[in-house]
Amino acid sequence: MEIDIWMIALALPALMAATWIASRWWYMRKVRAAQHRLLSLDGMHQSTLKLMAQARKQIEDQQRVVSEYRRRLTTAELAARRAASTVKQAPTADAEELAKAPGRPPVVWADTQPL
Repeated sequence: MEIDIWMIALALPALMAATWIASRWWYMRKVRAAQHRLLSLDGMHQSTLKLMAQARKQIEDQQRVVSEYRRRLTTAELAARRAASTVKQAPTADAEELAKAPGRPPVVWADTQPL
């Protein structure tokens, strides 16, 4: 078998072209797969950012509601304390009137017997 120089001159560029085409196909396939993974990860990242923004908004809303409830509770407790202090002062006058009134003894919670 005799190989001439002109056969090598024709075969070498053909083999180089075939190798270039095969490697380009192989690496472009890898690049497309990497791009697909990157787009997928980017979509997940954007979704995560949206969910985080929604969660922050919900947390802010809940903190606002809790602070409003705390404010209302504090207001109610202050009103109850004020009412309790006025109620404590008022029964002293009523107790004096009951003590002065003749006849029946004052009614207490445990009284179940008829008078």
